[in-house]
Amino acid sequence: MSATKRFSLAAGVIVLSIVGLVVWSLSGTTAYYRTPSELTSGTFDDNRSVRVAGKVVPGSIEVAGTTTRFAVSDGSSSVDVTTEDALPDTFAGDVEVVAEGAMGGEAFSASSVLVKCPSKMEAKLASEG
Repeated sequence: MSATKRFSLAAGVIVLSIVGLVVWSLSGTTAYYRTPSELTSGTFDDNRSVRVAGKVVPGSIEVAGTTTRFAVSDGSSSVDVTTEDALPDTFAGDVEVVAEGAMGGEAFSASSVLVKCPSKMEAKLASEG
């Protein structure tokens, strides 16, 4: 076997190994965004890590000790969310949130909740209006 063929074979093995490691490492860490409508449709596996994005339904926030319950809506459907996570100061009704966790039965159990900040353009337009 010539040196060029051995080098090509070794390079191919290294490239395939790197690609395999990248695919393997990303397979368990990806969490896709879902809307409340998609979560309630039941078209995915329960207890699979996903993110749900939507607006907090005003008046739905209930705090009991370290547990917070609230509803997230996409305008046509809503999902009840339960979390033990410490929530940001900007968390309130009618703000956009992204909750990461899993759907278990009727409620979404969130391990983390992030509040989406409004863009500077939206804030400027609101102050001008």
